Amino acid sequence: MAGGRAFDLRKLINQNMKRKVNEDRFTDSDSSHRVVIKLKKSLHLPCFQPHNKTDVILRNHGFSWYRTLEQFHSATINKLFTSLKSEAIQKLVTKARKVDPTYKPANFFSYYVANCPAGVNTDKLLKTLSKEKNIELAYVEKAPAVAPSVAINKNPIAKSQKYLDPAPTGIDAKYAWAYRGGDGEGRIKFIDIEQGWMLDHEDLSIKVLPFTGTNHEKFKDHGTAVMGAIMMRDNRTGGIGITPKANGHIISQWRPDGSFNNADAIMSAISYLEFGDILLLEAQCFDSPVSCKLWPLAIQDAVFEAIRLATALGIIVIEAAGNGNSKGKQGNNLDNFRLLKKKILNRNSPDFKDSGAIIVGASSSNVPHQKIDYSNCGNRIDCYAWGEDVVTAGYFPWSSGYATNTYTDKFNGTSSATAIVAGIAIAVQSIIEANHCTRLSPKQMRDILSSDLCGTRSANGRLKDKIGVMPDLKKIIDKGLQY
Repeated sequence: MAGGRAFDLRKLINQNMKRKVNEDRFTDSDSSHRVVIKLKKSLHLPCFQPHNKTDVILRNHGFSWYRTLEQFHSATINKLFTSLKSEAIQKLVTKARKVDPTYKPANFFSYYVANCPAGVNTDKLLKTLSKEKNIELAYVEKAPAVAPSVAINKNPIAKSQKYLDPAPTGIDAKYAWAYRGGDGEGRIKFIDIEQGWMLDHEDLSIKVLPFTGTNHEKFKDHGTAVMGAIMMRDNRTGGIGITPKANGHIISQWRPDGSFNNADAIMSAISYLEFGDILLLEAQCFDSPVSCKLWPLAIQDAVFEAIRLATALGIIVIEAAGNGNSKGKQGNNLDNFRLLKKKILNRNSPDFKDSGAIIVGASSSNVPHQKIDYSNCGNRIDCYAWGEDVVTAGYFPWSSGYATNTYTDKFNGTSSATAIVAGIAIAVQSIIEANHCTRLSPKQMRDILSSDLCGTRSANGRLKDKIGVMPDLKKIIDKGLQY
């Protein structure tokens, strides 16, 4: 676990042999908000109905909270999870309970969303909703924050990708390439969730899934930079990714119906992934409509439950810690975050909620690696990677326009760090499957990537920097993956 506890990697692999493998800124969006509402378990509503029937159902049940929303001029009220049919979600929950006996599922059918037009007093609305007897909780989901970024010699810019170098400088991806699966080749699938990508970049081969959603033009360079760090191809063009042969797919936070919906995007991604696959969350969120503080997505209840469903199914979730304050450079300490007065992100708190995800902080590129000022920190963070000077595809932080051959050396923040850690996870899982015909569980992967025995210590150590260690592929492989 995060405290540096020793683990026996060979024992983990042998145990898993019995398991079947298949088993920082506001956007310029409009100022409207979405209120996510979770109804109490005692209510028994129909699971899923067509959107045009949702209002009728709520009216017929005579819920006072529905009339309250009408008083606040809410535009529409619908189910939060819409990409999958109710039967498909229930099937995932049933499977998760079999895979993970400790999993306690939420009632995903109790989540609703109300789209509130600009001008609605959301603080007053939440106070009113909190008095409704049928509502368990409600929170405001503001317009999306931008993502949290502030043969090698054949690839022209690969020599500048120092994060690929041996520790303590980098993660030693080059060492992993010497092992079968170390370049990401195999059956491990990963999905990147964010807002946009350059689908025709010369050095990438990104796969689009059904119900991917809207590819937002404004954010295409960010998504391209993320995918580039992981899977730029090994050719005579551009750079090379940590796992250049990775099986990479995308799902947009902007859903097919045009709504911005993190929880539904995650639910949709889960339906395409199997035990041991990788889900990358390249996003962050505000804790309130008026706040400038940015946090991991899992502070939102519906998102937390969707992530927990994923990890219960055995899916490895890699989540950005977030870039602190959208109007400054100071990161937030997750230990001190409170939701309804509860410290849900502090491992030492009795109110701690563990989604099972691997949460990633960001460091300097120089050795010894120091926590980047704007990176969030805390004992919930499992590991870190470079949060500056990352060379990759795309023209981030600017726009490539119509060009499809752009590159940058300025990709940064917990976005770049999380992409790097995702690449590490893909390499580790691919090596294990290629050589041992098994896969690691989310907990096993988190134990490895957060272990002091298999990573590079930050400049001021775990207790002060509170960003964990940077995983070292050579140490991980030498401790058991290669035998």
